[in-house]
This record gives sequence, structure tokens and C-alpha cells, in this order.
Amino acid sequence: IRLMFRPTPAHWFRLLVAREDLPQTLALLATQQGIELESQAEENQTLLSDELADYLAQFQELARQYRAYWPETHPEPARPRENKNPVQESPAAVLSAALEALEKWRVEAEPVIQRLDEAKVQQTELALYAELAHHLGAHPHTADLDLAILRDGGGTWLKAALFVLPEPLAIRPSAITPLLCPVAGESHYFLIAVGIQADMSLLAEQVATANGRPLAIPHWSPGAAETVIPEIRERLETSTVRVQRLHQALAVIYRRHDIPRHLRAVTQLQWFFAAIERVRPGPWLVHLSGWTDQASEALLNRRLHQANLRALLDLSAPPPAGEPPTLLVNPWWIKPFELFARLLGVPGQYEVDPSPLLALVAPLLFGYMFGDVGQGLLLILIGLTWWSQTEIQAHNRRSHPPLAPAGETWGKPLAVPWLLITGGLSSTLFGLLFGSVFCREDWLPALWLHPTQHPLSVLAIPIALGMLLLVTGLILNGISHYWRGQGGSWWLRQSAILLLYLGVMGGLLHPMGWFLAAAALGWFILGNRLAGDGGWTLLGHVGHLLEISMQLAVNTLSFARVGAFALAHAGLSQAVMTLAGLTHHPLTTFLVLLLGNLLIIVLEGLVVSVQTTRLILFEFFVRFLKGEGRTFRPLLPPPGWLFQA
Repeated sequence: IRLMFRPTPAHWFRLLVAREDLPQTLALLATQQGIELESQAEENQTLLSDELADYLAQFQELARQYRAYWPETHPEPARPRENKNPVQESPAAVLSAALEALEKWRVEAEPVIQRLDEAKVQQTELALYAELAHHLGAHPHTADLDLAILRDGGGTWLKAALFVLPEPLAIRPSAITPLLCPVAGESHYFLIAVGIQADMSLLAEQVATANGRPLAIPHWSPGAAETVIPEIRERLETSTVRVQRLHQALAVIYRRHDIPRHLRAVTQLQWFFAAIERVRPGPWLVHLSGWTDQASEALLNRRLHQANLRALLDLSAPPPAGEPPTLLVNPWWIKPFELFARLLGVPGQYEVDPSPLLALVAPLLFGYMFGDVGQGLLLILIGLTWWSQTEIQAHNRRSHPPLAPAGETWGKPLAVPWLLITGGLSSTLFGLLFGSVFCREDWLPALWLHPTQHPLSVLAIPIALGMLLLVTGLILNGISHYWRGQGGSWWLRQSAILLLYLGVMGGLLHPMGWFLAAAALGWFILGNRLAGDGGWTLLGHVGHLLEISMQLAVNTLSFARVGAFALAHAGLSQAVMTLAGLTHHPLTTFLVLLLGNLLIIVLEGLVVSVQTTRLILFEFFVRFLKGEGRTFRPLLPPPGWLFQA
């Protein structure tokens, strides 16, 4: 339990590895463990020489020009080396070989690419002609129109043109006066225009401003639109087959020069040089250091040995100036609730991680304000559907590396679905207590009460919960001081704040509470005096105590909004039922109930989520959490396994 509430500092590691095994070692650690590299010496040298930088720049230029013509390449699964002494290739040799293969591919593929681009343009134009002809034939006023008559662009005085636009063109009648025939297609808008040269030039400018362009009058056989549609479709099918064959020809050239392997190698090299900018090299060995989330060096070294990598890793004390990142150690069902603490920053190693508490508090606050069995079950269904889709995507990513580092399974993608599921479970529970199912209160008996019938009770319960949370926050603040070695200072200076709050809140229920409050005030003055303060300093502490007391009073009253939103939810539900009761047809009643419930789920669900977050951040966290930790940023896994060097 203590490990769950107290963040753990990451462990400092030092790694000594053979130069030839450095890429594979780094890839293995980044794939199977969480590691964050950190350069500690200014004399460290860069691995990216001018020669390698030039090679990578050449690759980037080729990729910019031809990436669209490279089929998608899936990374190969990670695998250890088969022997300890393979034939090594330097990064320069890998890049040089890749550039040589890409250049041979470019020389052979460029003619095919040129023909492919021409075929795609022809295919696009034919698709536009087919769309235009279809809609011309569908309208009785344009069914007999023969665009072939306008193919030559008109006569000596009148000019004809055909334009295609993404949306209708707003024509200003005073500016130009051509004859216009607009045609609305499925995804484009066409404009047939006839007019004098000056008017047509102005029209062309307006079309260009509206992101349109001229479309050449198609060279099909003369006749009405219906008669030329079969010819256009035949040409379109022929063009589509030609594009497919050219793509197949490019794929053959692509495989002939082994481009997939070279692209994987270059991509992996780019990952390597981006991951490790500077190292401390020796003639045969390279020294690295950084942080890891693993506490066992034996486990790490065993995995390096199993992969036949010449590397030795040692966990030791960090350098004096090193600030370790903090790790939050929570089970899978609590990890999504770390999202709340990370909104303020990562808890430091001497701060309390509130995530285990929020796993209970956040759903309770949400469910109390959003109590309805049917709407809660719908939230659960949405969360499960979202979760399953995210799991499918994660499975697809796991089928092809990179793999997620250890401990990162429950990241942000699964956090929101889990919050929806837990919030839906809590809403369902409070819906049973309130007797509400899809806004109806006549289907289930209330196990506790109906909110609108007992508003004072509904308002009082959240205030009591708020008092409990504020007391918990003040206690957690004391625990943080104790972990820092400042427990004595907290007892002398700040423990009286907790006692004073308990005394005042208890005094509202029993007179004995005021005696505790008076004793707490005396202890506050005495404790600060024993801590060495006096005079104006002590008077300033008393003023600070007054400010904190006012803040605690306001924080306590803020939790009344939880009950207010519970009443608002019940009021909206009654309004929906009242509207449904005014209808006299079953279908109309069903539609009113459906739309009303959807409106409540979307609108009030969003508002309740915001209020839950606000209460946690600004009423609860402000008592103890400062976010003094440093985020652990593990090295992203490589896009597949690295080259043998």
C-alpha cells in the first residue's frame, strides 16, 4: 500500500557496450524495458559524422520525391542474433548501400512513374466526365446537350468553356454576363459557360479564386449525355486497369532492388541517431548512462546475454546533480486515474500519489451527480466498445513492432474508456439508490431516496464527503512532510490547521468541537513559537491561518455543487418525462424520451465530468500536491530490429 501512494524514483544505470553491439543493445533495452538516456559529460562525442549526415540528407531528398510510390513496409519482428560474431556492417556502409539501391530503383522506376502520373490524371478527368454526363442526362433540360459542339471553344465572337469547382460559384451579375449552365454533381460542381472573350476571362479568374479550374471538353463521340456514358465508362475501366498494371510494375521494380530491406535499415538508423545524440566512446567500448524503471540489474544483464550482446549494465547511485524521474507504481485498474495528478504535474518522490484514492473518489463524485441506471449502463457500453477498439488497434501494433515498453500497457489510449466504465458503474449504482432508469422513476423503487423529494439530504451528503476529502488532504500533506524529514516542523506549524478545521466542523454539530478549535488555535501559536518564530513573524502566521481557514470554508461549501448537480439531473429527467407525457402517441413519446436522454448524456455528462475534475484539482489537490516530480520519458522503441552492426 505504501508503494502505491509513494512515487518511486527511477534507477540510475551505467552501460558499457561494444561499439558494434551498441544499436542492438539500445534497441533491445528500449523495446523490452523503459530507459531514458542522459548525457553527463560535455566531452561526449556525437555518433553522427558529417559523412553520415550527408547520407541521411540524400535519403530525405529521395524520400520527399518518391515516398508516395513506395509501398508500405512493415518492420520485421525483433529477434536476437544467431551467433556472437556476425559480419559487421558500419552505419556508413548500410546507408551507402541503401542509397545505391534507391538510385538504381529511381533510374528504372522514373519512366514508369511518369506513365503512372499521366494515367492517374487521365483517370481523374474521365471520372469527372462520367459524373458530369450522368447528371446532365438526369435533368430533362440538359439531357440532349452535346458538349462535343463546344469542344473547339466556340467561334470568333463567342467562347465556350467548362469548369469544375469544389462548391457552387457565387457570380456577380454586374461584373460578367456570360451564359451559364451550372451542374451539381455528387462531389463536384460543374459550370458550362458561353460568352465574349472579356467576360470569359473574368469568369476564369473568379473560378480560380474559388479553387476551381478549367476542364477540357472531352473527346468523346458526338451525341447526348446518355449516349456517351457507356463510352466514358469503358474508357474509365481501361484507365483503371492501366493504373493497376503500372502499380504492379513499380512493385516488381521495388522488390527487384530489395528496397523494403534498405528502407527498414535507414529508418532504424534514423531512430538510432535520434535516440542517442552523444556518447562517450572508446576504441572498442561505448559508455552510456541514464534512468530505468527496472530495479534488477541481474534481469537486464540476463536479457542482454540471451540476445548475445556484449554489454554490461550496472545500477548505481545517481550523480549528485542528477534529478531522477519519478515513477507511479499502481495496479492496472488504478493507472488511468493517474491522469488527474498529471494535470498538475508528476508527484515528486516525497509527495503522495493520490491515484489510489481517486479510483474511489472520482467515480463516486461522477455517479452521485449523474445517477441513472439506464444512462450509466449506456456509458459502460460506450466505454467497453471504445476499450475493445483500442485493444484491437494495440493488438495490430503488437503484431508488427515497435513494442510498448514494460509498464506502459495502461497509457492514455485506455485511460478514458476505463474512466467511462467506472463512471458508468457508479452512475448505475446511484441510479438504483435514486430509483431512476432513463429518466423514469416509476420502473424501479428507490433503494435510498428520490433527489427532488429530499433536496436537503442530497445537498448534505456531498458536503460531508468534501469535509472528509479535505481532512484527508491535510493528512496527506503531513505525510509528505514526514517523507521529506520535516515531520517535526509540520507538527509544530501546520498540524493545528487540521485540528482547527476538525474543531470548527465538529462545533457545527456539537459544542465540544469549539473547545477543540480553541485548543488548536492555542497550539498553532505555541507551535510556531516553539519553532522559533515570534513578533511580527508570528503575527504573519496568524494572518496566514485566517486565510487558510477561509479557503477551507469555501472548499467545503464547493462540494455542495455535487448535490446541486444531482438535483439538476433529477430535474432534467422530470422535465423530459413531462414533455413525453404531453404527447399522445407512443412513437412521439419514445422519440421525446430518446432525444431527452441523449441530450442529458451528452450535455450533462460533459458538465459533470468538468465539475468532478475541478473539485479534485482545486479543492482536494491544492491541500497537498504540488507536482514537483520529473516525468519519466522512456526512449521510444525502434521501428523493428536494427541492422547487424
